Amino acid sequence: MSSIKREDFADLTGVPVLVVDDAWHVAIAMQSTLEQLGMHVIGPTATAGEAKRLMVEKNPKVALVDINLKGETAYSLIDELHAQGVQVIVVSGYAILPLSKERVAAFLQKPFSESELVTKLRAVVRLAR
Repeated sequence: MSSIKREDFADLTGVPVLVVDDAWHVAIAMQSTLEQLGMHVIGPTATAGEAKRLMVEKNPKVALVDINLKGETAYSLIDELHAQGVQVIVVSGYAILPLSKERVAAFLQKPFSESELVTKLRAVVRLAR
């Protein structure tokens, strides 16, 4: 991970973002990047149930969600996040987004770079404002 200058990303500072991924190395890497950007990280969590609880308690504006979570899929979680007005960025190993594009703000195919993550976040945060 590169060293991020927080002042270069003032548009992301303080934005609450939920991280949902069962690959802990991916989740922790995303958490680290998001914190360097000055975002308020919620999670990470590896299950849809815990993510739904955090969504209710913490009111994220953006969510980074993997489709496959420890033997379950995140489709109902994505539906609930979308219904609550949360901008969802799907992070997945799938080459093609396996759900309706109307429910997600962006798609990142794994593996992705830090710069790809930041670019998607900035675009999605502009939508959420």
